[in-house]
Parts: sequence; structure tokens; C-alpha cells
Amino acid sequence: MVVEIVTDFPERMVAGVTVGLGEAQPERFFAVHGVRHHKGAWLLALDGVTRREEAEALVPSWVFLAAQKRSSLPDNYYYEHELVGCRCRAPDGKDLGRVVELLDLGGGTLLCVEAGEKREVLVPFCSPIVVRVDLEAKIIDLDPPGGLFSGDAL
Repeated sequence: MVVEIVTDFPERMVAGVTVGLGEAQPERFFAVHGVRHHKGAWLLALDGVTRREEAEALVPSWVFLAAQKRSSLPDNYYYEHELVGCRCRAPDGKDLGRVVELLDLGGGTLLCVEAGEKREVLVPFCSPIVVRVDLEAKIIDLDPPGGLFSGDAL
């Protein structure tokens, strides 16, 4: 099975690890018994998947690794599922909208913030724009540049 690498921690994909396969969340679980790098992707050998047709039937599933404990993550590192659904707040306390997804378009991570009916704002997920992330309260404090949310930018 050929798998595109989209993790920040590729060293975690090793023989013996259990992975989940599914669309939005893991639906089936497999032990990995072999991992090889090939042209920027992983070639995975999964227990119980012995024929090419069985591997092809798993496409286009996502491969999920178990989340690392928060204490073992680098500072200011967040999982996408932790940020999606968070409310964004301006320095004056005004609600700016809700994070609906994260995008990586090559220049860094962007928060896609639903800022009203049929309006999405792309916010760079970097300091000094992102001031604070409170995962318990599901709030992201932002200090956006002028015009980003108000639409008055040149």
C-alpha cells in the first residue's frame, strides 16, 4: 500500500505500530509489519493484507497514527482536530468566527475561519497574529492585521 506522508512526525511510522484506516476517522485497524520509503511516500505492509486487490480496496482511506500525548509534543504544536471548532477572538474580545479547517498551501498553515454567513477568512497560523490558544475553552486569541476581517484592506 502506497501512502502519502502528511505527518509532522514521520519517524513514528515503524513496523509494529498499529494504524487506523478510514475517511474522517479510523474505522479499521491494522498492525504494520513493514515500512519502506519510496519516491517521497511510504510503502506499508499491513498484517492481513496479502493481495494487491486487498490493498487497492483500502484506497482512498486516510492512515491514522495514535495521537501523541500532549506532554511529548513540541511547544505551540497543535493537532488539527484540536483547532477545528475553536472560536477566534479579537483583542477587544469580539468574536471573529469559528475555525472550520486548516490549510497548508505551501507558505505555512492557515486557519480557515468561518466569519459569517458564506464568508471565510484565511488567517496565518503564526505569531504575532495568533496570540494564544486555549484548548480547554476552545478559543484562539488573534491580533489580525487591519482589513483581514473587516474587508477594508487595500
